[in-house]
Amino acid sequence: MQRQRTTMWHGAWTAVTVAGLGGALVVAVGLRAEDPPAAVDGEAVKNLEAAYPQAPEGMERKVILLPHKERGEEDGFQVEIVVGRTIVTDGINRYMLGGELREVDIPGWGFTYWRAEGPLDNAAQTQMAGPQKPAPQFVAGPRRLVRYNSRLPLVVMVPAGCEVRWRIWRADADFKTAAGG
Repeated sequence: MQRQRTTMWHGAWTAVTVAGLGGALVVAVGLRAEDPPAAVDGEAVKNLEAAYPQAPEGMERKVILLPHKERGEEDGFQVEIVVGRTIVTDGINRYMLGGELREVDIPGWGFTYWRAEGPLDNAAQTQMAGPQKPAPQFVAGPRRLVRYNSRLPLVVMVPAGCEVRWRIWRADADFKTAAGG
């Protein structure tokens, strides 16, 4: 199974390819529509199949394969991982989920994966009611900013029914100098 779609993510159009790989959901994304399609690093796929565990009972394994970048290029990027759920909200209150993302070592490999833990219950900040109608909305929970490494997959274990969303952060090319004071 493989399908491609173009979607908007915080002002930047991205091309998203979704494919099944050994029971895992694999998502490869390009940075912007004007960028040429980025190839996924074959090393990441090989590492996924060899080292990363399947999801335990009651959990789902979500996999992110990043577009290939050369070693020197990767230092200018980071990946934000957000765990959440799409729930029906009242359209006015601000919702968020609890919990945390914990890094877990894979014994004997030197690799890690991420595991969502704690209560992923939804909490709302109460606002005055208005004319909004209930609507489905992605409600974010724990998030992490992690190092960009296209040779390793980003594997996230989440409770069944949760989603993993992610985006790439790009650093400015030039460093700024802080003023003394």
